[in-house]
Amino acid sequence: MQQKIEENIGILGEITAKFYNQSGLSNADRLFNMAVERLRGVIPQIMSFYKLGELVGADEHKNVICNAGFNAITRRMTGDMTYTGEITKALLGTGSGSTTPARTQLFAEVYRNDMASGTDDQNIAYLTAYFTEAECNGTYTEFGNCIDGLASANTGLLWSHITGLNWIKSNTIVLVVSQKYTLRSV
Repeated sequence: MQQKIEENIGILGEITAKFYNQSGLSNADRLFNMAVERLRGVIPQIMSFYKLGELVGADEHKNVICNAGFNAITRRMTGDMTYTGEITKALLGTGSGSTTPARTQLFAEVYRNDMASGTDDQNIAYLTAYFTEAECNGTYTEFGNCIDGLASANTGLLWSHITGLNWIKSNTIVLVVSQKYTLRSV
């Protein structure tokens, strides 16, 4: 019976990246976005009002849920309050290699941002992160997120990780990464 139970429990991680071109925004929209960005540190949810521009690409993937994140959750379940269990940061990296649940960091983390929003519904967690046109530029080959991450790289407990991406972000593109984690018993 134990084997059957273990086969029927899981977490499915789904990542959707959307790329929005900002070059066609009006001056009023650009000024509005500047005001939203200034308030971002105080009110992270304000990013949902950010003017995104034209959708120019999307990319969807399943990702690996990491043991370090699971450990934070199980510790909370037993009364150990060392970690909050909250996924606080979205991570971009330029490394390569195969990810496994044993990973504790991205291969080569180069940028991270606070989560802009998070909500839950019926055992599903929905999270969103924004990387605005002025924040970072480059080709990103890995994405992850972490529990209790700080502003500096490689802090926090890695919750999820995906490699083999080809996300190209320039200074005219806003990258919005939606993350969906479904806890299920099938």
